[in-house]
Order: sequence, then C-alpha cells, then structure tokens
Amino acid sequence: MRPTMTACDSIDIETRVEATRDPIIREAVRQAVRQTLLPAATEKAYPGHFTVVADGSHFGAENTWPGLDSWELAGAYLLLGKVRLVRDYLAFVRASQRADGNVPFAIFPADKDPGRTTYLRGLHWPEDIYAYTPPGGAPRKWIGLFDHWQTQANPLSVLGPASYVLACAEYYAATQDLAWLRRNLVTVEQASRYLLSRRDDNGLIGASGFYLECPPRNRWDGITQCFTVKVFQDTAALAVAAQCLEAATFWEREASALAEKVRREFWRDTHFAEYIHIARGLVDSHGLSDVNWAAIAFGVATDAQCQTLWPLLVKEPAFWQGGMPTQLVTGPGTYADWELPESLPFPIHNPLHDAAAMGRVWWLEAQACLRMGDLDRLRESVRLVCARGLRDGGWWFERYHMQPGGSVKPAGPKGYCEYAAILARIVFGHPELFS
Repeated sequence: MRPTMTACDSIDIETRVEATRDPIIREAVRQAVRQTLLPAATEKAYPGHFTVVADGSHFGAENTWPGLDSWELAGAYLLLGKVRLVRDYLAFVRASQRADGNVPFAIFPADKDPGRTTYLRGLHWPEDIYAYTPPGGAPRKWIGLFDHWQTQANPLSVLGPASYVLACAEYYAATQDLAWLRRNLVTVEQASRYLLSRRDDNGLIGASGFYLECPPRNRWDGITQCFTVKVFQDTAALAVAAQCLEAATFWEREASALAEKVRREFWRDTHFAEYIHIARGLVDSHGLSDVNWAAIAFGVATDAQCQTLWPLLVKEPAFWQGGMPTQLVTGPGTYADWELPESLPFPIHNPLHDAAAMGRVWWLEAQACLRMGDLDRLRESVRLVCARGLRDGGWWFERYHMQPGGSVKPAGPKGYCEYAAILARIVFGHPELFS
C-alpha cells in the first residue's frame, strides 16, 4: 500500500508529489515529505518550531538552529504551503537578534545552564538570555549561541544573520505580504549591517567557515563572501519592494563591491580558490571547491568566468563520488595540519567531518545549474540523491564521506533534514522541470 501524507496539507502536497513525472524522483520526494519534513514540524517548543532531524530529538527536541538548516527547511515548508509555520518561526528568531543586528546560529532553552566546557563553550551565560512570548502563549527564557567552540577561528559566526535575511527574503517572495515586510525590513537591514561590520581592511568579510566547522577555513572563507553578496542582493530587493529606494541603492552597491573584491582575490585564471588563511594566505590546494558553485549561483562569477569554469566543474567526477552529489571539495584528503581545528580541551570525532558531500553544497550546484541552463545535469543530480535516499529506506544522512574505491560512507544522524529539504526545494520550486 502506498504511504499517504499526514492530514495536514494532504491534498495539496499529494497533488504536488503526483505531478512529478519520474517515478524514482516522485517516490523519493514522497518519502522526504512524509518521513522527514512533516514529522520535523513538531511545534513543540513554540508555534513555528521545527527540528533539524526527523526523530525530533537528535540535536535537541526544543533547540532551534537559525543558521543554514532552518533556512533550508523554511524554504521547503513555504513550498509545502506552511506559511504560518514559517512566519511564526521568523518571529521567534527575530526576538533573539542582538542590538548590533547579529542573530545566533543556535538557540537553547535557558531554564538552566547547559554546561560550557565542550561544544557550548562559546555560550555567553547569562548575557545572551532573552525572553520570548509566542502568540497566545506564556513568556519563556531562551539563550542564543553566537560564538563557536573553536574560539580562535570562530566558524559559523555569521551564519545566523545571513540565514535570517535569506529566510525573510524567501518568505516575502512566497507571500508578497507587504505589511509584514514593512514591519520587518528594519531587522533585515540590521542583520545585513552586522555582516557589513565584519568587513576587514582587505575588503573581505572576516568570517571563517560559513557553513562548516571542520575544517574551519580560518579566516576569509570564499563561501562567506559569496553568501554575503547574496544577502546584500536580497536586502536590496526587499528594500525595493518596500519602496525604500535609498536603502536599495546602498545594498546593491555593497553587493557589487564585494563581488568585485571576491573576483580580484579568489579568481585563479580558471577557477575560484577556496579561502584565504589568516597566516598562510590564499588556499587553493584541495582540488575544486564549493566556492565555484557559489560564485556562479550568486552572480559573483562573470559570464566570461562561467564559460571557463563550467566545463571544469561538470567534468570533475569527484564532486559526485559514489553517486551522491555534492562533495565540498574534490580532494578532501589533502588538508594540512594547520588547516584543522585549533588545540581543544576536549576530543572531537573527526577534524574533517565537513569535507564531505552535503545538501548545502548540492543546493549551490543546483543554483549554478539553473544559471548555466544545464538542466540535464540538475535533473541527474536529483535522480542520484533520490536513488540514494530510497536505497536507505527513504532516509538521508547528514554527510557522505569519500571512501577508497570510489564509494561514500554516510555519517551523522539518519533522517537529518537537509537533503530532504533541498530535494523539496528543487523539485517543488521548479515543477516545470520535473512534471
């Protein structure tokens, strides 16, 4: 018997799934929605709450991850018609925003000190405790995590504000709710201004690993630069929609200036380098990296650079090793000791945990495919991700690490939401490609 959707949104979602032409893609999307995305929307901790793993408990049953994971999920939920859920989620995150515009990349209940000796040693207790009163509910105390357990490199430190802007932009694009935009544009600009405050004397945003921590990419991650360009572009577009034309001009100018700086500092004749190390300078020694997909996706790469770069990317089989898009870098085994996490007072499982295939890199590749008009490659990547998920019972994992012999090994929790969310975003976001 074919599984059915839960009662919530069942007709709309089932109709969208059935419209998918390819049977492998159709079934995988069905499983992604039924087994992962809908069960994760627990709303246990507050209206709008969802977890980042389908079991609702891994990484905390009441925790919120306002960084990349929740932005990815919010976009998927909007495509599933869950507008109120996303609006309430954004209200919760907005309450965590500091006066300087920064947004935490993780939020925990502040009922008691969670302990700050290992992975939460960047937590500022009690300074970052705040209260949030949900619609129709009682106030509760929460605490945001703004700083990483790698205190020197401090990766992920701009992920929260960037992801907040991206999620707000997608919410407005989906709803065209101008009243909501006018109420919230100030918080969007505050988040973007925080990113701008992180600009160093070299003109780049001084932030290590944008969406990765092992390795930390200390200190000018190419992905940080490309995503910041995208954030500034989205802020400008929202300002235009709100008829704040002076603000729009300002953010368009900042986006263009940063994109030009990235081209000058990262372009290496045929491709973009990975990052600039705080002591060692430009790093371009691990094969091709995710920065190339991002540069194309967000318009950082010029048309001429795209024409040079694209053939190199699509001819590189290592990005899809083991039939699973998309690896962070094509040479993950080449990182030097000085590129690994700093000396820590506690052990970590894998200092190269994020040198793997991840949904976030696949999303960048998908956006790059759309810009380049390479729809056959996009569809093939979707089929590969779907086949892998169905092979594992309709589940996806957090990471897929390269193994000798050309395979990949899953790592992290089963039912991690990222691949499921990206799959829904691609298929439901571009139905003309899959119907």
